[in-house]
Amino acid sequence: MNKLLKIALGIVTVCFIATNLYLLYSDKSEIPKLQYVSEYERMTTKDFAQKRLKESFIAPAETYTVYVKNEDAVDSWLVSEGEPVLVGQELATLNTDRVDGQRGVWESERTGLLEQELTLENMKKELVSLRSKATSNNASNVDRKDNVTEIEGKTKIELGLNIGFQVDVTQEGSYTQAISAIDQQLSDITRQLEVLDAQLSRDDSRPALISPTSGTVSNITRHGSSLSVDIYSEEQVLVTYVGEDEWQDLMEGQQAKIQGAALDQVVSGEVVSVSTIPTKENELLEAYQQLNPSKSADPLTYYEVRLAPEQSLENAPFAANVNAEITIDEANDAVSIRKSWARPDEKNSVIITKLDENGRPTTEVVSTPFQTKERLVITDGINEGDLVLHERALEHYEHAPQIYLSFPTYTPSKEEWKAYGWRNYLKAMLVK
Repeated sequence: MNKLLKIALGIVTVCFIATNLYLLYSDKSEIPKLQYVSEYERMTTKDFAQKRLKESFIAPAETYTVYVKNEDAVDSWLVSEGEPVLVGQELATLNTDRVDGQRGVWESERTGLLEQELTLENMKKELVSLRSKATSNNASNVDRKDNVTEIEGKTKIELGLNIGFQVDVTQEGSYTQAISAIDQQLSDITRQLEVLDAQLSRDDSRPALISPTSGTVSNITRHGSSLSVDIYSEEQVLVTYVGEDEWQDLMEGQQAKIQGAALDQVVSGEVVSVSTIPTKENELLEAYQQLNPSKSADPLTYYEVRLAPEQSLENAPFAANVNAEITIDEANDAVSIRKSWARPDEKNSVIITKLDENGRPTTEVVSTPFQTKERLVITDGINEGDLVLHERALEHYEHAPQIYLSFPTYTPSKEEWKAYGWRNYLKAMLVK
């Protein structure tokens, strides 16, 4: 009898527990539930920045080339490589009987450059007009000259100086790239005109090759069909290179910190140009490739980036290797959460869970422009003081349960324990 009673009591007990569990946890249960959450953070604001560290090289802001077309025109060279020169300083004396012929070469070169300059300026105006019409109408019906032709729905732009682009008229960025190329060509022509104008203004009573600027002689070509002197300008910049994956992150005006063994202190600067045209092989690019071996699918495509320091880089040699820390994005008075606490949404946004004013979890879509280390920076959707929760079980509730959190605790470090003393800790726990 006792055995049957024990079995009956056991069955009744199991049924009672199962019934209560069903009433409590079934989908139709109306009994309010509490969910324990052990991981949470109260949001505090601070300033964040996303930075890119780049190997860079000190380079001249401009390189001027002064030349003569005939080797016999030079009587003697007055400067050598590495020597500083001033504007108007004589670089070489010329033979008197060769001056007229050389002036004719310079004047002819100047006329050709002026014609190219006018052509490029007209082309730039046309491209600006085409871009404006393409942006507003998504198509272009303007009259085109012979150097702008349409092929299979695209516009082929011939710039006249060995530059050609395939430009889709529905994409403003393609026009911008072509206009940037024209601006670069115009800048080169302006620099060449400055050299020629300085040389042509020279008095023929003492014919000489003169420097159009103050700077440093970098190279002298003393023999051959065309003799020349390359002069680095006094103003220095930093040159670095980026691949296609980094190119989108950099833009003019971004701030940078510059430091290196060649500098006495950390120097502030900013990005002044980001080229849209792949860089041709040169000594600086080869050095950069050795310092940063590329692992991308297209390791041969590099774009030049120039940074201007806010102060002169005194006693720093050209081509010296320095580090540039470029701030590519920043957020002031923003909050952050751990990356694992967020669920992906659209680009630059994630879904997080936070506690509302009624003590229940709610999901929010928040803006995350960038991340730093293991945390996501959030600029919109969460305010200072909000509680952000991390509990995957909350995703399975149809209705948000009430939440109870673990009591905040703090474990002193070994150094703090020794400094405060165990007697004081014991007194604080038992007496206060």
